[in-house]
Amino acid sequence: MATQPLFDIGNVILAPSPTFARLKEKPRPFIPLLVLILLTLAVSCWYVSSLDFAWFREHMLAAQGPMKPEARAAMAQFLTPKTMMWSSGAGAVLGTPLICAIVALYYLLAGKVMGTGIGYGKWFGFAVWTSIPRLLTVPLSALQILTSGGRLAPEDMNMVSLNYLLLHVPMSSPWFGFATNLDLSSVWSIALAVLGLKAWTGRSTAACVTVAVLPYAVVYGIWAAKIAFLG
Repeated sequence: MATQPLFDIGNVILAPSPTFARLKEKPRPFIPLLVLILLTLAVSCWYVSSLDFAWFREHMLAAQGPMKPEARAAMAQFLTPKTMMWSSGAGAVLGTPLICAIVALYYLLAGKVMGTGIGYGKWFGFAVWTSIPRLLTVPLSALQILTSGGRLAPEDMNMVSLNYLLLHVPMSSPWFGFATNLDLSSVWSIALAVLGLKAWTGRSTAACVTVAVLPYAVVYGIWAAKIAFLG
């Protein structure tokens, strides 16, 4: 059924285990991937088009702290509606499938270690379906844009990030990117991956948790160590 993947976008949130068990035979990732790309693109373009750019430019420059005049001029030149729109669009259209492709490669290698024999195409579908929690941030971002009056800082776009909810690290801090990228949708994606791995591989909960958590632990662990020791 052509509409089944649309229903499964909700099913993977409401009933993940049986949904993943069914998706193992035919993951059909392209409709949810398209939805992810289009909604991310729409929100990104809406955000850029809504901005008061005079305010936004000053906010971004002030957040960087003291800068050399040439560096400040180069950054100010980049911060235009056109360049922001192009970079946001490229991030949505190219970045979303690229991240899924990289994640799928990781699961392919992990699957070989686990002895599953599942191919790359299915793991790509798995990566897309476990990314679905990102959609839940869209209405929150839309609410932020609607109520911002054109003065919405990038760090406030993601209302479920660790930075927005708890830490409030300024953009000038080396910890800003770390705190902003770690969010509740990532935690939800890990939980979906655990349930999906159990449904697809039949391995123990401990093994599935290890596989689901490992890439996050490695990436964020290296990131945190780099900041802590190198600044």
